[in-house]
Amino acid sequence: MRTRIHVFAAMIVAAGVGTASSQTAPVSPTPAAETLKQAVGPDLSEASLGETIYVRYCAACHGRSLKGDGPVASGLVNRPIDLTALASRSGGTFPYDKVVAMIDGRRTTRMHGTPDMPVWGEVFALTSGTDAPSAESAVKRIAHYVWANQAKPKEPAPKK
Repeated sequence: MRTRIHVFAAMIVAAGVGTASSQTAPVSPTPAAETLKQAVGPDLSEASLGETIYVRYCAACHGRSLKGDGPVASGLVNRPIDLTALASRSGGTFPYDKVVAMIDGRRTTRMHGTPDMPVWGEVFALTSGTDAPSAESAVKRIAHYVWANQAKPKEPAPKK
């Protein structure tokens, strides 16, 4: 119950940034429009725009550092994951499609444990707090921001 209250409070704070639209029909998450498996790196202009959205909607749990140390994290049953380690956990390739699917709600994994992570694709479609032209664009911008902030692979220690 405590976890749900913390998550609900974070959603209220995040949603308070934008205003709800008059749309009453349920909104289903929009599938990702692009696959970036062959991309060299993130789109830095999208990442720059995604930073504001990330801070407004994601930092409460994942922290400004993206390491899962946000102010709400301690009240959650499962600690939010370190978003800076996604590429290293995926063999050095950023899992763009999976990240987009997790943000917009099409994919849930044990990574989030309980279904505490909001379905941001639906939330973004109902608010104007993302400053993005669409919910899909907001999700894309966050994914590029997370991608741009991946931890650099550690160099192997030189042999003596």
